[in-house]
Amino acid sequence: MKKTALLIALAALAFTSCKVDNYDAPDAQVFGRILDSKTGELVCNNIYQGSSIHVIEHGYENPANQYWYIQNTGEYRNNFVFSNTYTVSFENGNFFPVAAKDYEFKKGENNVDFQVTPYLRILNPQITKSGNTVTATFSLEAGDPSKVNTVSEIQLFAYTDMHVSNTIHYNLTGGSDQASLNETVNTAKTYTLTIDVAENGSSFKYTGKNYYFRIGAHASGEGFGEIRWNFSPLVTIGF
Repeated sequence: MKKTALLIALAALAFTSCKVDNYDAPDAQVFGRILDSKTGELVCNNIYQGSSIHVIEHGYENPANQYWYIQNTGEYRNNFVFSNTYTVSFENGNFFPVAAKDYEFKKGENNVDFQVTPYLRILNPQITKSGNTVTATFSLEAGDPSKVNTVSEIQLFAYTDMHVSNTIHYNLTGGSDQASLNETVNTAKTYTLTIDVAENGSSFKYTGKNYYFRIGAHASGEGFGEIRWNFSPLVTIGF
């Protein structure tokens, strides 16, 4: 009797385990760019502790918060989305706050770009290596000078990984200006930052290897919570 009951229980368990669920699979892909509303250029991001897209799917009494992370290039992609209407906003942005807005994501590919205003624009960035010196030159522009027009820090970041930023970088001698500039942004001013490769030999010790560099600029102001760094596009230099 016990053996028969056990067989019945095992059969029921097997049947339950083999049941095919009736949930549809994700049927939409959403991708695009975070673009400067003035220049049309990508707003480069920090992959670690950086900007993210906050998404809430409609049709649920208690919908879960979803976060789509933005690549350091300023691009994003999510290939596992259910076609539906979503409320989209941003968190931890290195740009001025953007009002939440509803978007309908249909089956298949959805290319959605977002227009934003960065806290700072890094203009005409140039990063080059000559001998043992890596040099960065650039200018700055305030995204909205009526709200934030002060730069507190600038730095040339370097690392062996393409995600180099203010949170992922070597701690180098040189490569930064005063820790607290606290000066009004002046687009006519050209900044120059240098890194002495020989002086930082323990970091640049690998030959035949690529190193990655980005210029970062940090604005300061009140009324926007924590202001995140803005970055120039990535530059790869072989050593």
